[in-house]
Order: sequence, then structure tokens, then C-alpha cells
Amino acid sequence: MKKHITRLLFAALLLLALCIGASAAGTSGKCGPSAYWSFDSSTGTLTISGSGAMNDCVFQWGDPDPRPWSAYLSEIKTVVIGDSITKIGKESFSSLSCTTVRIGKNVQVIGENAFMNCTSLTGDLVIPDSVTTIDRWAFFGSVISNGTLTLGKGLRTIGKRAFTGCSFSGGLTIPEGVTEIAEGAFCSSSKYSSSPALGKITGTLTLPSTLKTIGAEAFAYTDFSGELLIPDGVTSIGANAFKECDGFGGLLSLPDSVKTVGESAFYLCKGFTGLKLSASLTKIEERSFAHMYGLKTEVVIPEGVTEIGEGAFSCSHMPSVRFPSTLKKIGKQAFYLTFGLTNYSTITFPNGLEVIEDEAFDSCYFKNAVVLPASIKSIGKKVFDGYQYSGKRNDIPIGVYFLGDAPQLVGTVNANCSFPSDWTLFYLPGTSGWTGDTYEGYKIVPWDGETRWDNLYTREFGYRDNNRNEIEASWSVNMDTGKITLTDDLNEGCVVAVSYDAEGRVTSIGVLRTKTDFVVLNLQDTCRLFLLNASSAPRLNTPVTINDYLPV
Repeated sequence: MKKHITRLLFAALLLLALCIGASAAGTSGKCGPSAYWSFDSSTGTLTISGSGAMNDCVFQWGDPDPRPWSAYLSEIKTVVIGDSITKIGKESFSSLSCTTVRIGKNVQVIGENAFMNCTSLTGDLVIPDSVTTIDRWAFFGSVISNGTLTLGKGLRTIGKRAFTGCSFSGGLTIPEGVTEIAEGAFCSSSKYSSSPALGKITGTLTLPSTLKTIGAEAFAYTDFSGELLIPDGVTSIGANAFKECDGFGGLLSLPDSVKTVGESAFYLCKGFTGLKLSASLTKIEERSFAHMYGLKTEVVIPEGVTEIGEGAFSCSHMPSVRFPSTLKKIGKQAFYLTFGLTNYSTITFPNGLEVIEDEAFDSCYFKNAVVLPASIKSIGKKVFDGYQYSGKRNDIPIGVYFLGDAPQLVGTVNANCSFPSDWTLFYLPGTSGWTGDTYEGYKIVPWDGETRWDNLYTREFGYRDNNRNEIEASWSVNMDTGKITLTDDLNEGCVVAVSYDAEGRVTSIGVLRTKTDFVVLNLQDTCRLFLLNASSAPRLNTPVTINDYLPV
């Protein structure tokens, strides 16, 4: 019996000794070839010391947590990376409840998912100048409450979704040397994180002069404010790159180095007041500038653009739009409900335009009748639905004027009309496809180019003087000479500007009472200015371009 008790006592003592040894061993150990870890339970501090690279701690579904400090995950409050560590391993500190992270001054690489979903971080997070690479998902879903994010000067690579779902204040400066902002790098979307503080990246955004590529969703849904300056040298802006970044203001100027702007890139960026597009663009992608409510200046689509995609400018606000001679296609709902295209605007469709798709200008309101070039081949449904005129409807024949052969009308009178059903289609004699009294259910009427101008550019034209008083002037146009005759007496002088195409035909007419007045013309054509006053006949100036006269 004594012998049995002695054996039990010895076994208990042995077990106790083993447990004590295991406990002692469990608070420190190796985490790399020359890297070591230790945990101080009294302060909740996990320290990585030694030198070189840490081991990766990649999780496998269903396997135990591979991190040597896994027993203390809920207790860790501070992570300290020693100054001789060069690489933070993959997934090393993901989902910790720590509040503070200090990264050593010789760390070069922060690995994948290294600090993913650390939602309790407070204070400032400083990435030292030694860091060249922040790998993908490194800080995904982490929160920096009441603090700023500082990126070191040595940084060159910011991986995919490196800071997606993060929250910090004080603005963000991307250091010189960075050439690419990867997909979703600073995206603040709730669909990528369960953090309660999403979308709180605030302050200004400063991009480096070395930047070449801005990836898809790179800054989507953030709360940046101030001007957004896209550096000269950027060649591509990805889909949704700045989607719903409504805090930006001022002019959005895309340098001519930009060759592509992805779909919805600036969707709902309603704070911008102006838009200058890159001369290198060849296509305006779907919804890329939709819902930009704040635009107050004319939007010029640059030469070289052949297609405006679906919904590209839908529900935006612009006083006018100027199309390039290279344009071939205007996509579905491209300018749907574009509020600024009001009855003070004139749209000139370029020669070479072939396709206008469904609802392209639905609910837009222009001052003059629609003239479509001879190149038009196809017109979709409800293209000009909701169209109205500024003047008396009887002054302008209600319809659309065709310079060429009858196009394909996707929407006929009996099937989602291409135009309002009561419109008349006016065609030039000698063009083909116009037979009888109707075409696809519309009344058709021949017209000649000379009388069309009296119809299009109405005998009554309203504008406002400097005191915002409405004034009407009337004129007639001689197509052979371009001479305009005013029939109404004006109490002050004004300027009539007339644009001509390469064949000498009048393409646009507008009145300016002062140099500060704005009139929408085809500015790429030669323009002549007529100086008018109450007592003198029109006097023809030397031909100039309208840009020589109109203010920018």
C-alpha cells in the first residue's frame, strides 16, 4: 500500500514538474531561423526579437492555429517588432485584439494578412522608412481609432487590399517611388469587413509623381476631402477606383497620360465642380462619370474617343457637352437625366456618329431641334424621351432632322418610340429610305438645308442681360453668306457668333451680350463674330476661332 502511494505521489510530482516546465517554455520560443518571441502576461506585450525573417503562420482549415503564441491571443495588447527583424511573416498577428503595434526600423516586408482584422488598434500607426513592401491583405479590416497612418519613404509596393476596410484620420500621403496602387488597397467598403468604423478614412489624399497605375476600387467609398490631383504619368485608373468618394471638390483634371478610366471609376463623386478629360482616351467606359452632381462647366469629350459607354454621364450635372469628330457610338443611357443639359444647351452631333442607343438622352432638355448627321445608322428606344423646347413649341417644328439616309429605328411608334410619338422626321430630298408619308409610324416631311436654319435656330431666341432680365432677339440667316439679320431692337450691343463646318455651312449660332456670357457652339469649327447694336447692320469680322473670344 505504501509502495503504491509513493508511486502515485511520484507521478503527481513528475506531472507537476512537466506542467511547470511546459508553462515556462510556452511564454517564449523561436519564430524564425534567427527570430524569437516572448510574451509578458503582466503587460500583455508580445515581443519579436532576434534578427532576419519571421516564419509564415499560414492557417489550414481545420488545423490548429500554427502561431507559437496562439495560447495567448486574447491576452495580447501590444505587439513589438524588434529593430533587427527584416520580415513579418504571413498571418502572424491576424485577428488579434491588440491596441498597439510597433514595427522595427529595419523591417522590409510586411507579409500577407499579417495584421488582418485587428479591429482594436488605437493611436498612430507608423510604417518605417525601411519597409519596401506591404503585401496583400496585410492590414485588411483593421481599425486605427483616433490615429493616423504614416507610410514610410522607402515604400514601393502596396499589395492588393492591403488596407481595405481600415479606418484612420489625418489624411494619407502615398510616398514617392510607389508606381502602383493595387486593387482595393484603401477601399473602405462594408462588404469586405465587419468593422463598425468603416468608411472613415478622412483628410486629404496626396499621390506621388511616380504613380502609374491606380487599381480597381483602390480608394472606393473613402471619406477623403479637398482636391484630388492625379499626377502626370498615371496611365490607367481602374474600375470603381474612386467610387462614391463624394468628399473631393474642385476640378477633376485627368492628365493626358491617362489612357484608360475603368467603369464607375468616379461614380457618385458629386463634389467635383469641373471635369477635364485626358486627350489620350479612346472610350468613356460605363458609368465612369455618372452621378457627378456638382459639375458647373462644359464637358469636352476629347478627339480620339470613339465610344461613350452605357450610363457614362447619367444623372450628372453639366451645362453642356461637346462631342469629338471621332465619335461613333453613344451608349445606352449615356446622358440619361443629365440635369444640366437644359434648354440653354445646344447639342451638336458630329459627322461620323453611327449609333445612339436606348435612352441615351432621355429626360434631357435642349433649346434647339435635333439634327442628326448623315452617318447615323441606328437609333435606339426612347433616345429623346422627355425632350422639350425652351421657346414656344410652335416656333420649332416638333421633330428631328436627318442629313442622310433613313436609319434603323429600334423603337418605332408602336414599340417604345425612338422619339416622342408626335414628332415629325424631316429628311433631305435625294437621301434614301424615305418613302411615302410615314416611316416606322412617324410622319415624314422633306426639307432643304437652307430653310432648316430658320426652323432650327428659331426666329425667337431668349437670353438674359447682366441684370438677369429676359430679353428676346429675332434674326434670319442667309446660308450663302452666313449673314444674320436682327429684326428686334436691342437696348445694348451684343455679339452673334456663328460656327461653320469644313464645307462652309452654318453649324451653330449663339448670342453673347458680354464677354462673360457663355454660349455653346461647335468650337472645333471656324467661327465668325458679328458685332451688333441697335442702330447698325451686322458687320463681319475677320474669321477667328471661338476660343479666341470666349472665356475659358
